[in-house]
Amino acid sequence: MKEVSGRITDLPARVGAALAATLVWCAAALDPAAADVDAPAAPRIVSLAPHLTELAFDAGIGEKLVGVVEWSDYPAAAASLPRIGDAFRFDLEQILRLEATHALAWGGGTPPGAIAELEALGVAVEIIEIETLEQIGGAIEQLGVLGGNREAATRAATSFRSRLSGFRAGREPTRHAVSIFYQVSEKPLFTLGGRHVINEVLGLCGSVNVFGGLDTEAASVDLEAVLARDPTAIVIGSDDETDPGTRWRSYPNLHAVACGNILQVDPALLVRPTPRVLDGARKLCTWLDEEVANTDDPACGPDRH
Repeated sequence: MKEVSGRITDLPARVGAALAATLVWCAAALDPAAADVDAPAAPRIVSLAPHLTELAFDAGIGEKLVGVVEWSDYPAAAASLPRIGDAFRFDLEQILRLEATHALAWGGGTPPGAIAELEALGVAVEIIEIETLEQIGGAIEQLGVLGGNREAATRAATSFRSRLSGFRAGREPTRHAVSIFYQVSEKPLFTLGGRHVINEVLGLCGSVNVFGGLDTEAASVDLEAVLARDPTAIVIGSDDETDPGTRWRSYPNLHAVACGNILQVDPALLVRPTPRVLDGARKLCTWLDEEVANTDDPACGPDRH
């Protein structure tokens, strides 16, 4: 009897709970917004670097982007997004007009002062650090969490890691590393230092960055410093239709010039730390294997020095 009595005593409470649940369901059916009163608002994100724009789409949160910097040209959907400046100067008024709640900052690249200004305006800054190829996968996952699409981001990160592992496994170790000068721009003469992921990309192809010893992501260098290092090959990041190697041909004694080892590449495929970097690496490796490492001229081989 005690057990039966307990059930009867609990009955009004159970009926009340069921009735309350039914009323909530009905209210949600009539007004879907009512069910999400306590749900956090979706982030409105601005990207402060082209590679971060690309990574956001890789992570499946491209629809959360409300503004991007210049040169955010991949994927195609990024081209139609409002511009908020370039990678180093941002239009704070435009960012406020876009009602941005979050900003994606490039660790080691976005100026600290710009980060401080955004935070002072109430914009939460998410710093994305990428110094190794492995960190590309982690960055995609980080963005997936921020944008509320963890599952899609995990799939993309796993796919990239699998491709990277397969790339490494498919490359045979080289006996002599090819020394490369990577040119970001001609005037001023700009290159990439030891903190940039390109060093690992070059390593996939059995090559080394002649300025890999610089403790920076990018740096302006003197022409004399390049000549002194006498690289085996020069890789120029440019989509310019004119011949970017014209300047270097003024120095015929330079190893790379004497042996015709000058290559123009799409900078987005080698400089941007995104999954597409493996596409750029594959093209670079093919060129080095076919045109540089396997030359019949002993004066032009990677072990000339």
